[in-house]
Amino acid sequence: MQERKDFGDALVKAARAPIQAANARLGEGAIGEGIAALSKADLLAGLRQGIENAAAVFKLRNVDVEALLPWDALLPTLDRLEAAQIAALRAVQQHMATVGGPLSGPTRGAPFDARKQTGAEALFKVAKRFAADPRVCGPIELFGTEVSGWETLVSQCGDRLESSPLHTRYARRKILVRSALVIVILGSFSVAGRSAYKTKQIEHARARVDAALRAEDPCAVEKLAPEDITLATPEQVTGEKSRLEACASGRARARYVAACETLAKNFDAGKLSADDLAVAKEAAPRLERAQKRELGVEDLLATPKDMPCQDSPSKDRFFGTYAAAAADSKKVWTEATRVSDDLRDALRGKDVSTKPYRDELTRRAEPAAAKAILSGKPEDMELGQKLCDFAASFGIERGKKCTGLAAVLAKKR
Repeated sequence: MQERKDFGDALVKAARAPIQAANARLGEGAIGEGIAALSKADLLAGLRQGIENAAAVFKLRNVDVEALLPWDALLPTLDRLEAAQIAALRAVQQHMATVGGPLSGPTRGAPFDARKQTGAEALFKVAKRFAADPRVCGPIELFGTEVSGWETLVSQCGDRLESSPLHTRYARRKILVRSALVIVILGSFSVAGRSAYKTKQIEHARARVDAALRAEDPCAVEKLAPEDITLATPEQVTGEKSRLEACASGRARARYVAACETLAKNFDAGKLSADDLAVAKEAAPRLERAQKRELGVEDLLATPKDMPCQDSPSKDRFFGTYAAAAADSKKVWTEATRVSDDLRDALRGKDVSTKPYRDELTRRAEPAAAKAILSGKPEDMELGQKLCDFAASFGIERGKKCTGLAAVLAKKR
């Protein structure tokens, strides 16, 4: 026959199961795994299982048992415990990274019994192993304090469920509660000397993080010590990640701008490198042809927007050099009949007024005009006029034949 004391025992036993499992891992030396096992989710799941087990004792509904519990104290305690667990795990992981290996080895002291020892006791034992390193010891001790508070609440929940006058059972649990409180007090003594310093340390660390986040240069956060980030608020950690991304993006942009500047310089000097061509991307083949003075007729239709690095300060440094290369590409002018307006304007400038392209245009236009005058054929007339007009569009003075053809065409109109 079930007794009323079994009502509270069912909840407490199930709620302590995750703690006992974590204690076992801590006793085996798996410190990181033991701390991870004391998560908010696992402890809440244990409490939910305890509610279900307790309800089954007297065949009650789960909601009836839940209504008896102090949720206004349980849930905030779990939230604080979760924050302390994250800090403890982070301290352990950073220590592991520093020593180059996992924290391992059984806990020193008396034989370990996970069923009899509280989670707080197990954590305080682990913390003592790192008494010389406050960065590890402090977070583990603080986590032990939060776990002890949770264990106390679980015992109090058991008391609430027990409404029978079984004072012996009640007194036994009270003794456990008092023992846990004594452990907390004793543990608090061990950290009392460091608590004030720790508070100042956190304040100073967060102030340094704030200063770095407010700095004009996003890369200022790179100078923050890892310990400062460890003590930062979640919002500061998020801000640091954002600033690091902005820093990386800014540096990539600076490298790109510098590469475009180098590309423009080397293109002007006629010494394009493999790195330059990579920066030029789809414009690379056209720049190579320009450098070799081997432009094709389609290349004469290029405009400044067809040049590389259009999103950099160097974007306007390419087309002038390109136009000069076009002016020196003698072969293409033996076939050219069209150019872009931008290239034509560039070629009309004084800098290219003596380039070979002008002689080639005249060489094509004058014979064509002479042939048209002699033959009188419409197709010859059309071609002669086209080539003469094409040469004239570059500011080249019309030769005798082109002038004569123009006069002939004027008489026919």
